[in-house]
Amino acid sequence: MARALVDELLGPLHLHFRSARVAYRDYLAHGNSFLWANSLRRINGAARSLLLAKGHLLPDPLQEEAVALVRHYDIWLTLWDDLQRRTAPELDEPLVFENSVTYPKEAEDRLERLYYEVRQARGS
Repeated sequence: MARALVDELLGPLHLHFRSARVAYRDYLAHGNSFLWANSLRRINGAARSLLLAKGHLLPDPLQEEAVALVRHYDIWLTLWDDLQRRTAPELDEPLVFENSVTYPKEAEDRLERLYYEVRQARGS
């Protein structure tokens, strides 16, 4: 179980979280441009898909963390798609919208802690 948890969910999710942080920094550093927003959208969409496909591998108490992240990604992606459809920005134009469903950083933190704990217990 621990091997599948890390190899199939927590490991890939860890990389998604790291990639999203970098993409978000790039988005802010480049004037909130559509190019970088699009990169972040792909990463968030992949994380959402991963959580829906493999979230069942998490211990029951942490499945709520996956649900919180999926909830955020669902709202974020819907708002992103709507604004992109309505405005059709060029790659260098900004794509900015408000989202009242804030990113559940504590959910990410708990899943990241589990990732490191399970890897350490495995000796990897």
